Amino acid sequence: MMKAIGIFLLLISPCFVISQDMSQDFGTWTKITSDFKINKKTSFTNKTELRTLDNSSQISQFYTQFSVNKKLNKKLSTSFAWRLRLLNKEYSYLLTNRFHHDLNFKHKISDLSFYFRLRTQINFSPNSSNEFYERTRIKLKYKINKKIAFYAYQELYFLLSPSEKYFYDKTRFGTGIQYELNKKTDLEIKYLKINDINVENPSSLNVLGLKISHQF
Repeated sequence: MMKAIGIFLLLISPCFVISQDMSQDFGTWTKITSDFKINKKTSFTNKTELRTLDNSSQISQFYTQFSVNKKLNKKLSTSFAWRLRLLNKEYSYLLTNRFHHDLNFKHKISDLSFYFRLRTQINFSPNSSNEFYERTRIKLKYKINKKIAFYAYQELYFLLSPSEKYFYDKTRFGTGIQYELNKKTDLEIKYLKINDINVENPSSLNVLGLKISHQF
């Protein structure tokens, strides 16, 4: 287990080196997730989240998302999602749509779980060109006891739009604690660090997040 954690920390270390010369910002993300089980392999999920920036003085976006999730086998699952977003674009708000498809892999060894997610994402904007992303995320989760789990992950963003010179433009590191309030409800507190890469004026956003998840 310690070897796996050591390898993962080595993978995420560039996240902090890259951010040294960036402008820093702070924001909060507050999310409510509701899961509805349709059958043993299929579920429906709604996520609603409010995000802030500029030292949490401005709303960066508010969204609601609907997804259909399917278990393919014990290790593989997939999902299709639509997100309706109200985005803060230079202090004016714009309503946009986003679609993504996830392919998820999970492998568990005792109390340690390894996750890999490949996300294909399309951002639609009425005032600019659409954005196409491939996102890869590696995540480790360790169950401390029956109610508490710790996790950490690193995610890379690859912009596929042909007009852009660089296709690798963002990293997201996250870590947090998940607490089981009861059999159907979890509370999660997390920290995120999101860095711009290969842009003229890169910035680094530090996020404190709170998430409540409930299964119906």
